[in-house]
Amino acid sequence: MKRILIVSTEKHAGKSLLSLALGRTLQERGMRIAYMKPISFEVSYATGEPIDRDAAAIRSLFSLDDELHDIAPVPLEGPFLREAIESGDLGFRKRILSAFARLSEGRDVTLIEGRNYLGLGVSAGLSDLDLADLLSTDVLLLTNYDGEEAIDRVLCALRLFEDGPRILGVILKDVPADRPVMIVQEVFVPFLADRGAEVLGIIPHDPNLRSVGVEEIAKRLGGRIVTDAGLNNEVRHFVVGAMGPEASLMSFRRTPALAVITGGDRLEIQRAALDVQSLRCLILTGNHRPPREIVERANERNVPVILAGQNTLVTATICAGLLERVWIRPGPSLDRAIDYVRYNIDADRILEKATDYEEGSIR
Repeated sequence: MKRILIVSTEKHAGKSLLSLALGRTLQERGMRIAYMKPISFEVSYATGEPIDRDAAAIRSLFSLDDELHDIAPVPLEGPFLREAIESGDLGFRKRILSAFARLSEGRDVTLIEGRNYLGLGVSAGLSDLDLADLLSTDVLLLTNYDGEEAIDRVLCALRLFEDGPRILGVILKDVPADRPVMIVQEVFVPFLADRGAEVLGIIPHDPNLRSVGVEEIAKRLGGRIVTDAGLNNEVRHFVVGAMGPEASLMSFRRTPALAVITGGDRLEIQRAALDVQSLRCLILTGNHRPPREIVERANERNVPVILAGQNTLVTATICAGLLERVWIRPGPSLDRAIDYVRYNIDADRILEKATDYEEGSIR
């Protein structure tokens, strides 16, 4: 059985998306896979107990029957995990091992998603390095490409794993198109290979793959929905309506799948936005409730209107951050993102390099 731990050098690099891309490829080849996220970094308490929503979505997308409590056995992160450790709950390793044994039984490949970023959890003995050693896994390293800094992060990771679990290789993500891709292929790929880090995927940057659902936007803003429109729209761009209506309208029309952020008292901007076919959501700041004409027009267009209590600058900053990660929500946008990653990674080489462990064996 092959065991692959997917880790990243920074937050929101796309470990879940890479897990989905690799897992779907393996399933199409008839392989029996398991998926595990030993320690969650973001949980929901909607059901009264901590649940990892991304892990739940991935379980559904893989059509797995495994218990969610096995897939995500420690659904705590940040201050919650720290408090639990300090209070004396040191049973996390036993819980993770027991869940792993149940998940991996009878499977050909187990995909394990690492911590929020490489290095997190070192003080508690629950870092990616510790998890790889605990579960006897190989490691697949993912990093967002931002030039020489990305290469330095990869080299630092190699040193971290130098005397421990084996790194299969590196996936470079969000590589700028055209010339930077050529530089990576001609310069950095052989440079890393000479240092023991084979590049197993180069994923070019595609801004169209980044989107966020309206429901998630409202949740992150703590906003209030004042329309009857559905919340399933996907937003790919946020535009602040701070100019005059004519200039704003020109900007709106040039932007696909957009959400407009503007003051709740800027009625002329709101009217202009609602005349744009690509509008997916209208976000009004300052907690000003719009007049009936705006609400009625938005309902006619099936465009949700969110009231945000923050000012426009803070709201725009929060919204921009929502596009820095891929949201694991089943639908056409996620399917496109998965296929894009699958096309740009070398699944054959990853499987070829992965170690075949005996079932039940742990270091």
